[in-house]
Amino acid sequence: MEPSISPPLQLLDQLGKLTTSATANSALMLISLHGLRRIGNIFGSRLSEQIMHDLIQQLECAIRPDDRILRSGRFELAVLISGLLNRGHAVLAANKLADILGTPIEISKKERKFPFSIGMALSPEHSCDPEQLLRYAEIASLASEITQTPYQIYSHDDLESIVTDWDIEGDLDNAIANNQLSLHYQPKISSRDGRLLGAEALMRWQHPVHGMIPPDRFIPVAENMGIMPKLTWWCINTALRERIELGKPASSLSVAVNISALDLTDERFIKSVLGAIGIWDTPPEVLTLEITEGSLMKDIALSADILKRLQSYGIRISIDDFGTGYSSLAYFKQLPADELKIDRSFIVNILDNDLDRHIVSTIVQMARKLRLDIVAEGLETALTQQQLIELGCDIIQGYHIARPMPQAEFITWSKSHD
Repeated sequence: MEPSISPPLQLLDQLGKLTTSATANSALMLISLHGLRRIGNIFGSRLSEQIMHDLIQQLECAIRPDDRILRSGRFELAVLISGLLNRGHAVLAANKLADILGTPIEISKKERKFPFSIGMALSPEHSCDPEQLLRYAEIASLASEITQTPYQIYSHDDLESIVTDWDIEGDLDNAIANNQLSLHYQPKISSRDGRLLGAEALMRWQHPVHGMIPPDRFIPVAENMGIMPKLTWWCINTALRERIELGKPASSLSVAVNISALDLTDERFIKSVLGAIGIWDTPPEVLTLEITEGSLMKDIALSADILKRLQSYGIRISIDDFGTGYSSLAYFKQLPADELKIDRSFIVNILDNDLDRHIVSTIVQMARKLRLDIVAEGLETALTQQQLIELGCDIIQGYHIARPMPQAEFITWSKSHD
């Protein structure tokens, strides 16, 4: 029988015994089962409780007899690990639990993974005080959720980041109304003749206190807040409006906008995209929606369905960061795509690393057979550009061409580039 929900004092009591025992090192892991909450809301508490019961049984089989699992909330667990030799043993334990939690669960005849986060604090490394250890594990769990990584071990940087994210969260929802968001554009050009083909629109946030905040910092916060659809709507509308302001060259230029995996779970997303195209009288084929390979793998069936519907209206789909998402070809063939963007990690060392060069060559050959355009991002030198041309890349993007720039600078750059 799984443990009942433990009162906070009982958890602190257990932590006190753990941190004052004779064993040298111990760890507290806090597990938050975010996806289980959604399952409970959709399918009812009976199913979510059954899944919780099964998970606890699996986790208990994975830990040692002296370790303990406490249910600290309806969708939260606390795992107390004792007698660790070092931090590496704690990491091995976290990986073991993460593997179990990451296993797909069959619901309504479909296998689905659901999100979770694990935060870990170590005693005596972080603290021997039970309350402090619990607080540190909670901070690490938040860091795991924000970074979308299976687990995080507490660090002081996490604390500073959480405090900053608290400020960001409080201000982000008003950033649009306060005119703090803007788009910067990075050109995409033909690798062979240098023609300007379009640009990727990248969000920037000029925060009144923290200054310029990059998207990789505030996008995860927006996803956790549930306002990602609002930001995506703003980004698509702004990009299409500013594209018109380019004047005559705009008729032949495409614009690419990044979307989140959460956008694909929003029933209103397709209608929002089509609405923006209609408002700005934009041919659908000049809009490209970019989504990372890793994001697609979170729910490939749902993602493929939404993207196919968007593609049926003429909107182009680009798979971003291709080569880093660990998708098999069996999964990949399900995805509708017009374009592959090879991740910059394979591009930056292509002149010196034979393996990276072979990977890029293989991706290009595969894309050719599938009749997909190839974009190489992260281009930094003329020699790399020549190598990419020889390998058959169609489109290039990177600092060697131009850095992302505000709309006014992009207009000036595009005119001088003609």
